[in-house]
Amino acid sequence: MAPIPLSRALSHEEANKLLPADNLQGKNVLITGGASGISLAIGTSFAEKGAYVTLVDINEEAGKQHAESLRARELKVQFIKADVRSWQSQVEAFKAAVKFHPDETLDIVVAGAGTFSETFVAPDEPGITSLDETPPEPPTIAWETNSIGLSFTAKLAQLYFEFTQKSASSEPKSLLLIASLAAYFDIPLMSAYTSSKYGARGLFRSIRPIFASRGHRVNLMAPWIIPTSMTVEWMKMFRAVGAPEGRVDQAVMSALRCASDKNVNGRAFCIGPHRVLDLEDDPEGWNAGKAMHEFLNNDIVGWPEQEKKMLDIMGFSE
Repeated sequence: MAPIPLSRALSHEEANKLLPADNLQGKNVLITGGASGISLAIGTSFAEKGAYVTLVDINEEAGKQHAESLRARELKVQFIKADVRSWQSQVEAFKAAVKFHPDETLDIVVAGAGTFSETFVAPDEPGITSLDETPPEPPTIAWETNSIGLSFTAKLAQLYFEFTQKSASSEPKSLLLIASLAAYFDIPLMSAYTSSKYGARGLFRSIRPIFASRGHRVNLMAPWIIPTSMTVEWMKMFRAVGAPEGRVDQAVMSALRCASDKNVNGRAFCIGPHRVLDLEDDPEGWNAGKAMHEFLNNDIVGWPEQEKKMLDIMGFSE
């Protein structure tokens, strides 16, 4: 494919307009994290638009159940079990996705698998009392999933996009990375999660010129916390302190635009509690500084106080 340009920032009206996305009909899509949450909602929407959809997840029971439910509606959906932390596991999922389409092509990849983490310190952490002790090793699953696993997905997307180009349409292939707004401002409550999502953001910024030079599109979504099976406990605290919550339908709307609008390339979108916002994560937008200043001052007013209240609920002293 010929190189394609990175696109300009979208206006508020453009970013919040639902597209018909009719051109998803017949496209082949792979979605990691597809057994639940945002990824499942995106996969369902894409399938309803006529796409072939492969849901990839480590949760086999839920994945199979959702795939069967969608096939019962005569939608073209399959489930493949895979652990995104494993390169080989993802390779097998990509192969299965390509074979699922009658033309053995791959058009769209959504890297949506993710997980939360423990807090950096616990309020009741005992500390070290002797040099004879061996401190317990902290978990690394957040980085393994949200950074390393996502980078595996991105690399495989590039490889299989190019492997299947000869049998595909002339439209650019599309990769969508699902990060988090935690990659755009500090959330000490979730330091491992936040830093792993910074890794996803860093990957996006690094590969967008590479993808564009090879004729592919890559965009990023950074959602505010949205009620899903993964966020149940966090949502309890958010609601207890009156903090706003995000909406799945806005994430789906943004994913449809990223996948179907061939003129959107290299953009990062905030999926906020009330609207979608182009983060302008580039030098022209002060590397998202302008958009985040607007978001913090207009969309989540009162957040510093709400975060302090959550720290109190969790047992942390100021």
